[in-house]
Amino acid sequence: MTAVLDDSSLAVRIAQYLTEQTAKPVTVGAVRRFPVGFSWLTYLVPVQGLEPGGATRDLILRLGPDYGLFAPYSAEPQVRSLQSLDGSGVPYPRVFWHSDDATIFGAPFMFCEKVSGSAVVPWVSPSEPPLPEDLRKRLGTQFIDSLAALHRVHWQDKPIASMGQGITAENAAGLIVEQWEALIQRWAMRPYPLAEWGVRWLKEHQPVAPRVTIVHGDYRTGNFLEEGGTITAILDWELVHLGDPHEDLAWASMPMYKGGTPYIGRLCEPDWFYQRYAEKSGVTVSMDSVRYYQVFSMLKLAATHMAAARCFEEGRFNDLRMPAMGSQIATCLRQMDKMIETA
Repeated sequence: MTAVLDDSSLAVRIAQYLTEQTAKPVTVGAVRRFPVGFSWLTYLVPVQGLEPGGATRDLILRLGPDYGLFAPYSAEPQVRSLQSLDGSGVPYPRVFWHSDDATIFGAPFMFCEKVSGSAVVPWVSPSEPPLPEDLRKRLGTQFIDSLAALHRVHWQDKPIASMGQGITAENAAGLIVEQWEALIQRWAMRPYPLAEWGVRWLKEHQPVAPRVTIVHGDYRTGNFLEEGGTITAILDWELVHLGDPHEDLAWASMPMYKGGTPYIGRLCEPDWFYQRYAEKSGVTVSMDSVRYYQVFSMLKLAATHMAAARCFEEGRFNDLRMPAMGSQIATCLRQMDKMIETA
């Protein structure tokens, strides 16, 4: 495995890299890693030399280490996707520099702007009070509208178009199921007959997409920042791809993101969520397709837990949350099976 640099060495290397890229003398303060996530590593990087007058500018550096959950990584899909959002109405962090050359910082990387705000998390204790009603509605409206704006992007003439070869409305479901089937085969440490059944059911019931859109892949509460009741950025684009927009609708509406409320993502009444989304996106929502992708979402979640268990067992990621995730594989597959019964 390639070693990721320690924080002090990383700061020195960042200063050298940014000086080369900007042809300006750049200095970097203390680099701080955020203790979140199981995949890409996220760092706050205070930089001097980019702003007039010597003001400090905070950047975000994301590194994709080869021991991460979805390794091996490439920054290209995220970068191409974010570069395709200019003028779309989707709030997103701008990307400045990136490379898949692991010799620079020890892993593929991307620098982007630091956006102000904090995350609204989906997992809350039963004793935590609900979101204030006016805040819930404000954030819910923007949550829906940002997703609709993403699915309206005419991606065919954007950088992300390079990821769209061969995908059609007819085969979008089949392609994403095959992708995750391959990941299960790679990650599973034992046979999972229910996972095999889920894959077979998904292949036999593929819906036709209303159109091919950019799919975030992890669109949910917890993956956006808000400040003063305004969503300032949609984050965590590592699973982005082109596909059926119903995939994002299904993932956002999964039960585990409701936070013990009746609301999608703790924010939206289901009827309002689907109705407003349809109005803003121009997509006619098929609840049959939503249910199909909810089945897929449970399989995808089970597969992610398989990856976590393997990472821990192989000693690639020494975090006790990983085996805890692995313990949820059977729960996810049972829930998937119940969804199939009612789909």
